[in-house]
Amino acid sequence: MTAASLWVVNPSGQRASGEWIDDTLRARAEERGMLDRTPLAGRFPRQRVEVVRGDDATEEVNRLFRLRGWTDGLPIVPPTIGRVEEMLSWVPEPQTASLGALDPLNGVATVEKVAANAVMAGCRPEYLPVVLAAVRAIAEPDFNLRGVQTTDENVAPLLVVSGPVAEAIGMNASFGALGPGWQANATIGRAVRLVMNNIGGGWPGAVSFAGIAHPGRYTMCLAEAGSQSPWEPLHVELGLKAEDSAIVVTRAETMINVTGGLPDLASVMGTAASGFAMLHNGIVTVLLAPFVAAELAGQGLSKADVKRRLWETARMPAEVWRRTWLRERVIESASWPDWVLAGDRDGGIPPVERPEDISLIVAGGDIPIPQCAYFPSWGFPPCRIAKKIELPPDWHERLAR
Repeated sequence: MTAASLWVVNPSGQRASGEWIDDTLRARAEERGMLDRTPLAGRFPRQRVEVVRGDDATEEVNRLFRLRGWTDGLPIVPPTIGRVEEMLSWVPEPQTASLGALDPLNGVATVEKVAANAVMAGCRPEYLPVVLAAVRAIAEPDFNLRGVQTTDENVAPLLVVSGPVAEAIGMNASFGALGPGWQANATIGRAVRLVMNNIGGGWPGAVSFAGIAHPGRYTMCLAEAGSQSPWEPLHVELGLKAEDSAIVVTRAETMINVTGGLPDLASVMGTAASGFAMLHNGIVTVLLAPFVAAELAGQGLSKADVKRRLWETARMPAEVWRRTWLRERVIESASWPDWVLAGDRDGGIPPVERPEDISLIVAGGDIPIPQCAYFPSWGFPPCRIAKKIELPPDWHERLAR
């Protein structure tokens, strides 16, 4: 059998100085006795494109990338020159443009590097504008990517696509929006994680110390159900035009399913799950089922009214807060925000400082069942970053073809 060849684009990060972050990652992995998982870490041709040969070249790319630490444990699509170039043709930015240096190891996220990771994740080419917007968001100082990448907490980016692009590329905002079965949701979030891993250097156990993690660290990406929401969409609320599309990124510890209405959501929000939001003045996210949103709107409640009602009723009893692990074992009373201490004196503490610190979206199946969700926050500073999704002039025409 004649060996096949694949010309693949290197997906790993280089600092602005030219150093490869993999050298640091190999040293970290060796210090922690983890090289059995990535024995080829830092062992690759130091060039933009590598030729990989083998009887099954796709399998050989997967083998090499896995042993170098460039995958998330799942098989990847080889980032061939042709696939990467096809993806780059769907964005207006030049391939050498930088979206920023990604913490903690400061790999420069060029458009081409991001495209290579998006190919590996299984993205279709038309998804790249969304992925680029997401990477721009996590590169913002307010996202605190260094903290997200290195903490022992289980935090991950929560990606919400708001606006007409979501429907155009087939994103799911309905049944199973955070579950399997939808290529756009699954692969856009996965692409961001691979970028964090391969360009930022967030290797688990070597740099990232999330104690147990959760499936949302593979992908936690969905669309807002704009057509089923009785209120203005999130991107309009945050200052963009209705015809625009945006990705809104927050930090989320996890997703907590809540079957019920506002009282049930408030009961979950007023627990230790909100501890880090209280400590760090966080912005939390609440997902309302279309059924619940329609009922509330039918009662004459605006989106701001719903946020205020949740804020007023989601209170952790002061005596419960005083016994939490964060309060007893980690942070002294004097280090908590003034509004938390005021809530302690009043007998109950809200999950966030203000109603405006609740990010409210509508998504999920359109059936008369109240399947809602709560995404508690972690870290500082407060984080809700909206990035407009920039499209090339012919994007809609190409998509139609």
